[in-house]
Amino acid sequence: MQVLQAFAATARTGSMTRAADALCVTHGAISRHIRALESQLGCTLFVRAGRQLELTATGRELADDLDRALRAVELSLAGAAERRARERQSLHVNVSPELAGAWLVPKLAQLREALPGLDLSIAASTEDPDFARSDLDVSLRYGPAPFTGYQCLKLLDDDIIVVCSPGFAQRHAGMTAADTAQLPRLRHARFRWSQWGAAAGVVLEEPEDGIVFDCRALLIEAAASGMGLALTRGLLAREAIAAGRLVQPLVDSFPASHNCYIVWRGDNPKQGLIRGFAQWLREMAVRG
Repeated sequence: MQVLQAFAATARTGSMTRAADALCVTHGAISRHIRALESQLGCTLFVRAGRQLELTATGRELADDLDRALRAVELSLAGAAERRARERQSLHVNVSPELAGAWLVPKLAQLREALPGLDLSIAASTEDPDFARSDLDVSLRYGPAPFTGYQCLKLLDDDIIVVCSPGFAQRHAGMTAADTAQLPRLRHARFRWSQWGAAAGVVLEEPEDGIVFDCRALLIEAAASGMGLALTRGLLAREAIAAGRLVQPLVDSFPASHNCYIVWRGDNPKQGLIRGFAQWLREMAVRG
């Protein structure tokens, strides 16, 4: 590499002295490199013309080839630097499908305004985050406590609330907590009506019949279609309530046992970008 650098500098300047100055080496070093290259190729690369060195035909051909090669390397390096810069401004986010659809996706337009240089790649998955994957930066996950071994930020302290469609609320206008025992109630695999009843000061048994929903997104859709009352996280119902698809007919609620955490690896080189993204998400969640 030093030999080629010496040749390129000499070809460009027409002088071993100026080439030595450009490369911060001695004149003797440049001379040795040129002789070594000529010996390797078995031909003369320079001829003297007065005080200048001029390229021979072979020297000119080599200089042109080397110039093209160096430009290609420079373009490749610039491209790599540009890709690296884009990578530093991109985040790969893993999130549960219900949280993505009910809350995160409706916030993306605001996110682009708040963080215009951030590119997101969102994967919706019910699987636990696998940070061994090189491209995963952030995961939004529900859990009972911070995830051991990772950096995490709680999105908010959520509550379990009662929701229904506006039409259902109109048909049962003036309902009380005690009335819910006689009304259609949708069931979820994790949320218990007895817990909500205790918070509301009434005794409620679980419905004996009806569909049991494991997916909270489907539960919300069933409630929005008028099938009955449903228990859901306040955060997941927020956008549907704002859009008028759901209402909260009763104010009673109880704290969720699991809350959503923004989780990432502490050794991720994108710490500043991740923390900015996490703080923005938390502000949106807490703001209401």
